[in-house]
Amino acid sequence: MENSEITKHFQEWIDNYADDIRLLASLLDKEGVPDELKRLAVGTLNYGLKQLDLIPDFYAPVGLIDDAMIIRIFAMLGMDLIINIDDERTKRRLIEMTEGDAVIKEFAGNEIYRALVNYVKALPDKKVRQRDAKIILSNEEIRKEFITDIEVELKGYVGAKIDDPDTVVKDLKSFLKLKLVG
Repeated sequence: MENSEITKHFQEWIDNYADDIRLLASLLDKEGVPDELKRLAVGTLNYGLKQLDLIPDFYAPVGLIDDAMIIRIFAMLGMDLIINIDDERTKRRLIEMTEGDAVIKEFAGNEIYRALVNYVKALPDKKVRQRDAKIILSNEEIRKEFITDIEVELKGYVGAKIDDPDTVVKDLKSFLKLKLVG
């Protein structure tokens, strides 16, 4: 896949980021969503609160693409759980997100991809603002505070346009390799 084709996917992900985050947040209080999927969702949402960010968002568009990639890897990791969700609209959108995993694999290559997947798997156990998945999912008041924090972050979200696909692909790969595999 050429860089321009890869970055078309990235651009779509950036453009849909706020809606994707809201969808993940909605999973936390939705009946019939498996606990492990909620746990993975919290880790992914915590990533969006910036303290765990591999690439700072101010380094746009690259810093926004990594956030969107984390969402797609979350969906891929939760695929076996997603198919059990009763809400068809939610299930369909999450399954659509899993399709981005193939783009990430092709873009990143095996080494970076494996490291990225392992990073996402570990996110639910990482604390941001003294909260990890266990704390957030076990306390309704803390969960509401967490959702409020996410909404505040989304109000400040400004996407970015990808003008130079070759530079974006090169920079993104360099950042991810540096942060994930050394």
